Amino acid sequence: MQHKKTIKMPTEIQEYLWSRYLPETTFKMYVMVGYLNAENIKGEKATNTLLNANLTVEREIPQVTEEKKRVLEKLGYKYPETRKEDIELLLKYNLVRIAADKDGNLLYLYNTPVPRPEEVLNLDEEELTILENIRFEIKHQHAFNMFLTLLLNSNGTLATTLDHIHKTTKVKYSDLKEVLEFLEKEGSINIKASKNVKNLRKNDKVYISINKEVFEQKRFVIA
Repeated sequence: MQHKKTIKMPTEIQEYLWSRYLPETTFKMYVMVGYLNAENIKGEKATNTLLNANLTVEREIPQVTEEKKRVLEKLGYKYPETRKEDIELLLKYNLVRIAADKDGNLLYLYNTPVPRPEEVLNLDEEELTILENIRFEIKHQHAFNMFLTLLLNSNGTLATTLDHIHKTTKVKYSDLKEVLEFLEKEGSINIKASKNVKNLRKNDKVYISINKEVFEQKRFVIA
């Protein structure tokens, strides 16, 4: 019984947040390049395999797709609609390169080390800030999920103490205050308290409510 070889995809693709700039089909095309190398497919067969790949969109969320289109347009790239355009985007991103072996057969290869988006894309200050915010959310993902679950289960409003939120969510006070401060600055929630969020003590009372318009725009991807 034959076993397919393992596709080794660089972990930096997720770590560096390339997912923000990769439509689903382009990401799958990136995986396909790993498949070609795992199976030692090259030359015309490799090119045809990529160009004829049936890369369907399985997890499309309209808001996410529109955001990716907006981001790519802002960076000066066309949102890919064909497999050829997926390959071209990977080449422009410097994530993939085309080389030749000693017999002249074309090879599609991962570029390593993987470049960071900041190194190959013309990112303005707004986009760099967005990347930092995404990194913050990933770092505090558990705290976000626990707090937002509590808030949504409370019909979008909380009138309580920081200590009660901490005991209910099991999120550390320091992480909780960072997440509250982030969400307030983002505009997803409104907070009324006797002092600034970062200065709240555990028994201080807070009134928290969802700002529906911003919340629905910013928080639709939170699980």
